[in-house]
Amino acid sequence: MEQTQLRTYGVRRVYEATPGEGDTIALRLRDRVIELGTRENDAYGKLVEWLPTNRKVAELTAAAGMDEARLGRLASALADAGLLYRRADLPAEVTGKQFYDEHFAPALDSWLSEAFAHPYWERMMTGKGSARLYTGWAMELYHYTKNANRHMPLSCAHTRDKAIKLLRAKHYAEEWNHYHYFATSLRALGFTDADIESSVPLPMTLALSNFMRQAAREDILAYSICSAVLEGTTVNRKTYNPYHEKVTELYGIPKAAVQPIYDHLDLDIQYQHSNLFLDIVSTVDSLSAARAARVLEYGHQLVEHIWMWTDSIEKYYGNDGSPVPRRPFDPFLD
Repeated sequence: MEQTQLRTYGVRRVYEATPGEGDTIALRLRDRVIELGTRENDAYGKLVEWLPTNRKVAELTAAAGMDEARLGRLASALADAGLLYRRADLPAEVTGKQFYDEHFAPALDSWLSEAFAHPYWERMMTGKGSARLYTGWAMELYHYTKNANRHMPLSCAHTRDKAIKLLRAKHYAEEWNHYHYFATSLRALGFTDADIESSVPLPMTLALSNFMRQAAREDILAYSICSAVLEGTTVNRKTYNPYHEKVTELYGIPKAAVQPIYDHLDLDIQYQHSNLFLDIVSTVDSLSAARAARVLEYGHQLVEHIWMWTDSIEKYYGNDGSPVPRRPFDPFLD
């Protein structure tokens, strides 16, 4: 590969780009918003596109309309601002506590914003949704929670560290039967026990569960960061009350269908499940940079799975012709 100082930089994730004040573009990172002029933003975009490739620097200078020296000064300024990072500054390893404080915790709010940026949520909160969509969400949440029995035991079995195994086993003991809360909610929505027990989840609900199984097999920290993202919405009632209050107001959802969900979330707070990931990583003396990056990648992939899961719920249950609940395969009918 051609030697150039520009190759010493990496790119930080931009979650959103919107018009800023005047002739600028506002780029939202996980922890800040940075405004660039249109010319600088264009050159930045060309640099971001070029960095992961093997293309020669001459192609970059031609595309950006800047010579290499000027691009180098721009890259340095972008790194100081936070849009790029210097690879030489990456530590070879971090402690588990450092990983949590410096990498996971600062990213979590942005991740959750991304996970719940699907139009479904705005649709439901503005009266453009339906009781049917809420019912579908509750049905798939029942299946996902029940499917915890497919991946939580696996996470315990694949954990070699005794301290982490005990923490994971305790979490499983506290969670394994929580799908009953959602079954209670579904009964309040008019479904019988036979309806609920014979229903089958959407393929994307199974995909989310299978992703957790994959994480459990590969690295217990990868599994635990995914679990932490899912628990991240249960810390404060302000994060979930508005949704449930709106659906009861807008779509006539009975309060008896909402109360079991409140009860479940309150129990998670009582168990302090949102602190579990910190407890787990605090037992880890050292993570290599490569392992830390892989664990973070799992966390962000979980975010993408949540978005796609929401999308599949909206598409299936938003179609009035889709059976609710979904029926199992029947060789005589199908």
